[in-house]
Amino acid sequence: MKVGRLADFRRRSLRQRRAVLDPRVVGHARRAIAAVRRRGDAAVLAEVRRFDFAGARARDLWAGRRELRAAARACPPDLRRAIDRAYTDILAAHRAQRPRAMVHAGRAFRVELAPEPLDRVGGCVPRGTVGYPSTALMIGAPAAVAGVRELVIASPMPRDGSLDPVLSYAALVAGATGVYRAGGAAAVGALAYGTELCPRADTIVGPGNAFTTAAKWLVSAEVGIDSLAGPSELVVVASADADAAAIALDLEAQAEHGGGPYAALLSTSLPLLRTVARALEGIGVPRGTIGLYQAPSLRLAVAAASEAAPEHLSFQGREAERAATAARRAGAIFVGSRTATAFGDYVAGSNHVLPTGGTARWASALRVEDMVRWTTRVRATAPLRAAAFWGAEVARYEGMRFHAASMELRG
Repeated sequence: MKVGRLADFRRRSLRQRRAVLDPRVVGHARRAIAAVRRRGDAAVLAEVRRFDFAGARARDLWAGRRELRAAARACPPDLRRAIDRAYTDILAAHRAQRPRAMVHAGRAFRVELAPEPLDRVGGCVPRGTVGYPSTALMIGAPAAVAGVRELVIASPMPRDGSLDPVLSYAALVAGATGVYRAGGAAAVGALAYGTELCPRADTIVGPGNAFTTAAKWLVSAEVGIDSLAGPSELVVVASADADAAAIALDLEAQAEHGGGPYAALLSTSLPLLRTVARALEGIGVPRGTIGLYQAPSLRLAVAAASEAAPEHLSFQGREAERAATAARRAGAIFVGSRTATAFGDYVAGSNHVLPTGGTARWASALRVEDMVRWTTRVRATAPLRAAAFWGAEVARYEGMRFHAASMELRG
C-alpha cells in the first residue's frame, strides 16, 4: 500500500465532502421521495422489491410491537444480555444530557425557555448482511431521555423477507412502537410525509447510505433532521510510538462498514506507516477505502484532520495523545491506543450516530436535544414605561409605527 503526502489526504477529504451530495444520488433521492408523496406505501414497496426482497407484500412493510415481540423470541440469550448491557450504558450517558428549563429575570420581563419532547421521531437503522441493533439503541436512548411519545424505526428488509430477531429485540429495548421495513430515500420520504402504514415524523435521525443522507437533506425544509450521517469515516493521527497492530485493526474495522467507508492514517513516522501498510496487505478492501499519509509534523497532521472534520478522529501514541487537545472538529474524538473507535459504536455510552462528509464543521453527535423543541415564554413582571420608550424608539426607526404604539399602550 502506497504512502501518500498530507496534500494527498486533503484532496481525498475534499472528494469525500463533495460525494455526500453527489448530483446523481440527489436526483435518485428526489425521484424516490416524489414517488412516495404520490403513491405512498406502493412506491416504497416497489423500492423494497427492487433492492431488498422481490417477494415483499404491502403488509410486510410494517411490524408493530406484537410482531416484534414474536420475532424477538428467537434472539439468542447472549445477544439479549449484550444488548441490555449496552443500552444501560448508553442510556446512562444520555441522561447526563437531559435538557432543563432556563429562566432569565430581566428588568421588566421574565423569559423562560422550556424543553418540550417531540411527539414522533423517525429513526433510520441501516442494514448490511444483518441489521444493526446497536443503531436502534443509539436512537432509542436519547428519545427515551427526551420523553418522545413515539419512536418509529425504518430499516431495510432482509433478502429473505424475514423479521430479524436481533433487530426486533433491540427495537423493543429502544422503545420503538414499530419498524417500517424499508430503507434509503423511500423510507426517508415515508417518515417525512407519512403513508398509510408509516406515521409522519417530526424529525428524522440516524445514519444510512448516500441515498438516505441525500433524502434527509432534501426533506429538511419540512421535517427536522439530526445531521448528514452518511458513509462512515475514520482518521487516525499517530506518533512513532503508537501500536501499529492496533491501528491496522482500527482501519480494518472501519473498512467493514458498508456504503463507501473511508479510513486514513496520518503520521510523521514513515516506519510506522510502512509497518501498518504491511499489516493491511491482503485484507481485500475496495481500492481507496484506506489511505496512509506522511505528515511533516504532528501539528500539521492535527490541523489537516480538523480541516477534514471526519466522523471519527483517533489519536494514538503518547505524543499524538498530547496533541489531541488541539483538535476542534470531528463527530467524536477517541484519545489513546486503548480507546478503539469500535467501543464508541457499541458500549462506551457515546452516540455513534455522527456527522460525516465534513459536516462535523457545524454538526454534532446525535443527542437528547435533537429530540426536543424549545418553547419560549415571556411575561411582563414590572412597570413597562422604560421598556416601551426604548422599544418604540427602535420600532419607529424601522418604520414600524404600530409596533411602537402597541408597546406604548402598555407603558
